[in-house]
Amino acid sequence: MKLRFIIGIGLIVVAVAYLAFQGFEKGKRYYHTCDEVAQMGDKAIGHPMKLAGIVQDGSIQRDGDILKFVLEYEGTHYEVQYVGSDPVPDTFKDGVEAVVDGTLDRNGVFVGQKIQAKCASKYEVDYEDAKPTAGDDTTA
Repeated sequence: MKLRFIIGIGLIVVAVAYLAFQGFEKGKRYYHTCDEVAQMGDKAIGHPMKLAGIVQDGSIQRDGDILKFVLEYEGTHYEVQYVGSDPVPDTFKDGVEAVVDGTLDRNGVFVGQKIQAKCASKYEVDYEDAKPTAGDDTTA
């Protein structure tokens, strides 16, 4: 009876450790830019990854529930089909940096399940403009 209890606890610990490791591995996956994915060749096909690039101007199209657009980086581009159920970020538009979590299919189309878009630069501080100039009395 004691041996069964120890084996049962051991199996539970192993299962929890395995699931935790799988979640950690998936979460630590960093993104690849379009040119890096192109360099991977056929190894990239079907391999879960995050693809990063700039949304090409004029490429965003809706086809029913599918959002289609083109990501470009360093002259390499990929057609993306976003089929995820999460809403598209408000900041997603032409010319923004985006990261799409998904897989590359055999036709060279990246099928995305999750999408992130970097905030527009209008929200970022231009530190050159923020520097006080000679004669400014910013210290009271």
